[in-house]
Amino acid sequence: MNTLEALEKGMSTYCESGVGLFYTQPINTISNITLLISAYFAFRLIRTNHVNNKTIKILPFILAVTGIGSMLWHGMPSLLTNFADTLPLSAFVLVSLFFLLDKLLNKRGLVWKILLAFILVETPFIFHILPSLNGFVPYLIVFVFGVFLSYGLVKKYKILTSHLVTIIALFAMAFFFRTIDHTVCAVFSAGTHFIWHTLNALVFYLLIRVFILMDLKTLSLKREQ
Repeated sequence: MNTLEALEKGMSTYCESGVGLFYTQPINTISNITLLISAYFAFRLIRTNHVNNKTIKILPFILAVTGIGSMLWHGMPSLLTNFADTLPLSAFVLVSLFFLLDKLLNKRGLVWKILLAFILVETPFIFHILPSLNGFVPYLIVFVFGVFLSYGLVKKYKILTSHLVTIIALFAMAFFFRTIDHTVCAVFSAGTHFIWHTLNALVFYLLIRVFILMDLKTLSLKREQ
């Protein structure tokens, strides 16, 4: 059952079920606090390292909005709050991809073409034009794209190898727990979707830390030239 069908029938697409009030998905709702915590510490990290890159500086704010949007979606499921959940997260992904591709390719025109292609592939799933299998397909696309992108980044920034491997491993774990949410309902009524939120909060913080390292490395190379 896709998201639209579930909303029309007053059903939940998550193991922790309920539609309409905050107490219907308390754990899924409250677990989004981890995203707000992640945004706060990412903001502090940016301030501490005196980062001036505007792309990096905007990410904690997008992350905070993502956490709030996800709270609304799990607390008061509707088509409107579903977009409040997915659109800020999509913005975070796109801004992150822009930063990484720009650093990797250093060809702004090619970066925009790749991002456009990515948007064209993802949009039908985000707006429920094509079945997303409860979000499985678009996140799988992000994961696969991220793995290939990381391979290119490691070749250019060898210092990032352990950081990127950790991020990929954590996201794979988060994706796994998101996928098995309904499977474990019989033995764990709260499901595992809240683990997706918690692990992703850590992934996003570590990702922003990688961006800061890349930015500092770029500035260091410029000073040496």
